[in-house]
Amino acid sequence: MMRTLRFALVALLLAAGGAFAQVSHVYIGAGVGIANTDSSEFSWKILGGYQHDRHWGIEAAYTDLGRYRGAGADSLSLAFTGTLPLDRRWALMAKAGVASNRTRVAGASDHADALVGIGVAYSVNRRVGLRLEYEQYGKVSGPGSPFNDRADNLALIGKVSF
Repeated sequence: MMRTLRFALVALLLAAGGAFAQVSHVYIGAGVGIANTDSSEFSWKILGGYQHDRHWGIEAAYTDLGRYRGAGADSLSLAFTGTLPLDRRWALMAKAGVASNRTRVAGASDHADALVGIGVAYSVNRRVGLRLEYEQYGKVSGPGSPFNDRADNLALIGKVSF
């Protein structure tokens, strides 16, 4: 599943390359937060996306979820985003997609699950923005694992548009 998700991300970026060069709706970002798996942990995230118009976009991200049962946990995700502008600077956002969750716990396996998220965004100017977002990654471990924990993340993200 992880290989399929990586292939889809690369194909998406290559297919949209011409559109990225013509319109300045491409963005990258990074942030920090608090992840909850079996405990609350420091998390960090990097992301990139394409905002098609004021309301719709697509985003790929890597999130390090911290420690899970004594080992590392992370997620690679791809999601469609929806934005509801409130005024020139503030907007509400939501996202839905797929997350490939990976843990390094003995007996656990990679697991793909639904990703959903909500947040609020603030535009500092045309190119720089901040957002506070909450995401739910689904189950951390795959079927057959003795663990049944779910992962979520609350993060403050900074982003720059090109």
